Amino acid sequence: MKKLRILPLLVAVWALFAWASLQLRDAPRLDQQSVLRVRLPIPVQLAYAGGDPYLAANLNVFRSLMVDARISEGETYRVQGQLQADASFFNPRHEDNYYVASAILPWNGQVEAAQRVLLRAAQSREWDMWPAFFYAFNAMYFERDMARAGHWAEVAAQRDTSNADSLRAMAAKWYERGDDPQMALNILKAMREQSRDANFRALLQARMARLEGLQALRVAAAAYRAEHGAPPSRLEELLGYGGLPALPQDPLQLGYALSDDGQPVLVDHKR
Repeated sequence: MKKLRILPLLVAVWALFAWASLQLRDAPRLDQQSVLRVRLPIPVQLAYAGGDPYLAANLNVFRSLMVDARISEGETYRVQGQLQADASFFNPRHEDNYYVASAILPWNGQVEAAQRVLLRAAQSREWDMWPAFFYAFNAMYFERDMARAGHWAEVAAQRDTSNADSLRAMAAKWYERGDDPQMALNILKAMREQSRDANFRALLQARMARLEGLQALRVAAAAYRAEHGAPPSRLEELLGYGGLPALPQDPLQLGYALSDDGQPVLVDHKR
């Protein structure tokens, strides 16, 4: 009898949900091929997927993959970070989700979201070295947490015996080193070589060019310091130093800046 009384209530709730969805169908919306604006609460996402968490995860990953690689708008990447974190909640083992998150999110100011995705993948995919490795790299490069970076690099070494020595050597270096554009460049090169998606490869190529520009600026900044005994106050002061004929152009049009101590850095969306 109790089940019979609950059934009409469930039907009414589902009918209300369906009616609300129909009302939103014709509402004006932004071009979702270019930008992201909407992230529904997790229970609503699950309801749209018919209660299937794996389908809900796939839908979020599909939405993330549909963003044009030429987009460099911060709000889009913020929403993408939320969608991919939600996907990892539904299915932490989703391979495409952690791979895309590692390649895109941290480079666009969404380090926390990327790390959430990667940590869940690293903890659940115990046979897979890559989420552990990418998590370690982000901890080193973006978060400057060398102890955590070294720990997860060693976890990656335990999962890939063929590269264990190299990974452990890398972990040792990460305990000692901080900001390393060349390390980041090597990671992006490897990801580009593994990808078959032309659009995705173009995005990685743009980010590689951006890092190469940063390297050139840092060589010039070191030469400037050696000659003047002080750091530069403007990027333009680096022209002519270290073989720098002109300021590098950022393909993503975000640009470069100087840190408080005069070190060239990448400009991100947070700034």
